[in-house]
Amino acid sequence: MYGEWLILNYRVFATLALAVGSAAAQGLQPSQQSDDQSGQGQYAGPSILSRDRSLIGERSGKLLDYSFYVDITGTWDSSLVPVSTTSTGALNSTGGTAGISVGYGVTGSRTWRHDKLSVDYTGNFREFPSASYFDGTNQFLNLSYWHQFSRRLSLQMRETAGVSSYSNGYFTYLPLQNTDLYAVPSNQLFDNRMEFAQSRVDLTYQRTLRLSINAGGEGFLIDQRSAALASVTGYNAHADVSYRLTKRQTVTVSYQHTAFSYRGQFGDANLDQATLGYSIGLGRRWDFGSQFGAARADFSGLTSINLDPAIAAILGQSTAVVAFHSVSYIPIYEAQLTRRFQYSAVTAAYNQSFSPGNGVYLTSRQTAASLNYSYTGIRKLSFGANAGYSRLTSLGQTLGTFNGISGGAGMTYSLVSYAHLEFRYDYRHYTANNDLYKQNSQRIAVGFAFSPGQKPLPIW
Repeated sequence: MYGEWLILNYRVFATLALAVGSAAAQGLQPSQQSDDQSGQGQYAGPSILSRDRSLIGERSGKLLDYSFYVDITGTWDSSLVPVSTTSTGALNSTGGTAGISVGYGVTGSRTWRHDKLSVDYTGNFREFPSASYFDGTNQFLNLSYWHQFSRRLSLQMRETAGVSSYSNGYFTYLPLQNTDLYAVPSNQLFDNRMEFAQSRVDLTYQRTLRLSINAGGEGFLIDQRSAALASVTGYNAHADVSYRLTKRQTVTVSYQHTAFSYRGQFGDANLDQATLGYSIGLGRRWDFGSQFGAARADFSGLTSINLDPAIAAILGQSTAVVAFHSVSYIPIYEAQLTRRFQYSAVTAAYNQSFSPGNGVYLTSRQTAASLNYSYTGIRKLSFGANAGYSRLTSLGQTLGTFNGISGGAGMTYSLVSYAHLEFRYDYRHYTANNDLYKQNSQRIAVGFAFSPGQKPLPIW
């Protein structure tokens, strides 16, 4: 697995370097951006949620030119929880822990006549003097490339990959609006190192000015450091047909097949989903997308059951682990509303769908809601805030429910040329097994960032 991960990383970064280098070598000039939502030369229509419409490289509803930065921050975590227990059987926890982080990143988008390249990359090295077990690196890359072969045919490729060690504060502020990022950790129970990647390719055929057809596939993996947690690999195949009723209204019919295969624990799932979508652009700055449907989940795995007292007396144990197989039907609801202002943007989203789980919970029904706000000031200040709720209900395990609440805010303020003050606060509360286990964590980061240019640094 580690060798596969290294090969994947080399391919990802080689693709990024080749794309950026080729553009520079050919002397391509960016096309003029408009005020429209799409960031292209003409209005591309409202969002289609069944397709890959990423907001990477975009802050405040506008495409950004490339921005590079490095930073150094002091951090404090109220609680770090490894996958281990004390001698009494209780979970280990570090309590309040101070550390130092050195980070770096690049974000932005560039559009040419027939191509568009967007990238959001961030990474850091962290050290905790009093908790060296948690020392290490976090990395995150979201790379998107779009190419138009002809007036009717276009291709989009996206790579999402990274390394994560913490359950709170690292991905909450990233501009991830898509609900199909199965590999990105978002509901973790432990501060455990994990490697993840997801690759997606889509081909879109514009049959007429109103009718378009999209088809594609993707593969993904999550590799957990702890053998106590289930790693997962999977794939997805999808297709949809979209019809524009008017310039700003679109209806879509979509189908997708998704498969999860768990390593480290017995289990797999196959899910077939069909949805009907409707989206509308309410003026030049409002965008609403929705889709509704159902999914059929065929899954198997291991679960724990309570034994009959008579059998327990013979075996000397009260529980047993057994294999199960089941079929379940999941309603699919998704809605997303985006409002773009001149220097800011706000996005509200809600969805009920399915998830590969978090290493403890396997295939689950997921309900999630989020609210995100970003501001890129005209002079010195950039600001971002987020709040979210997530609920997991396992489709086969007797684990009760997982509920998580998170929120945070971050800002950068330009002090002098190239130097920025940086601040970030994140809070997370989650419960598992019907509130029998509860955890609260807070993270504070304060430091300095350095980036060329006089504009506000849009890290958040």
